[in-house]
Amino acid sequence: MEWITTVEGDIDVEELGHCQPHEHVYLVETPAQLSHGELRISNLAASIEELKGYRRAGGCSVVDAQPLATGRDARALADASKASGVHIIASTGFHLRFFYEPGHWIYSMDEDRLTRLFLQELDEGMFLGGCYGLPEYQTRIRAGIVKAVWTEDSMEGRAELLLRAAGTAAREAGTALMLHTDFGKGAVEALDLLSGTGLPPDRVLICHADRQTEDLGVHREIAEAGAYLEYDTITMLDIHDNESEIRLMQYMAEQGYLDQLLISTDPTLDRLKAYGSAVGMDYILTRFLPALREAGFTEEMIHTVTRKNPAAALRRAGKGRREPG
Repeated sequence: MEWITTVEGDIDVEELGHCQPHEHVYLVETPAQLSHGELRISNLAASIEELKGYRRAGGCSVVDAQPLATGRDARALADASKASGVHIIASTGFHLRFFYEPGHWIYSMDEDRLTRLFLQELDEGMFLGGCYGLPEYQTRIRAGIVKAVWTEDSMEGRAELLLRAAGTAAREAGTALMLHTDFGKGAVEALDLLSGTGLPPDRVLICHADRQTEDLGVHREIAEAGAYLEYDTITMLDIHDNESEIRLMQYMAEQGYLDQLLISTDPTLDRLKAYGSAVGMDYILTRFLPALREAGFTEEMIHTVTRKNPAAALRRAGKGRREPG
């Protein structure tokens, strides 16, 4: 049995539709917002309007990539999903160091307790809060994916422990794991470590590899290892233009890796229409996909990247499907 867990309940894999597997819908209660103004995606009404625009453009589903204790609000995500008609897959797991205050429990909790906490969010329901102390109130709204980090700035002395906990939780819950990287660096090393927890590479989505589009060897190496390449810097036009992204995707398709490509926008405040930007979550549907078509991508290829691959990547397998309500 395979299904996908959304904030409104489990759905059939076929219901996912057009899915962007790395978006940020709504954030509250995180110390990182004090120093990073671009993270203040904290107007729920505006976030719902952003999702409605995405839905009108043909979007069906998104993954909200903000994990436990870093500004995620399970109830708000459920409300936003219901109001907009967009399926939202929420994340558990951990994030970059700057999201946490010194002395936060993420720096001291042991591996087994972390694993059990992530599993609780996947199998029972997500917790509220956790930014300033241990989370206490648990909802019945479940996460559907695990978020983890593997960068040169990972938490000193904790990087492997945290990644093992995330990988074990994903394996036991039958979910995928999305891995934040710096330009894809170290991804194969992380995949080896995750394999040691029993999580195979085809259950891992490598984030941000397309922050560089020139060193094709990094992209090939990740694809050859068997993971998904989540190209999520579309709309980050200060990093590269659409033409560079499309050339990268053409190359990977020619090399036989089309079935491992995913695309998304990973937005901050300055790249959401409802917050005043000229681009938004609908940019892929309204601007980028037409550019792909002009570059020679067929409708079948686009369907693979935007619908078939996300469904395969985000599926849950095993026992434990829960019907809505």
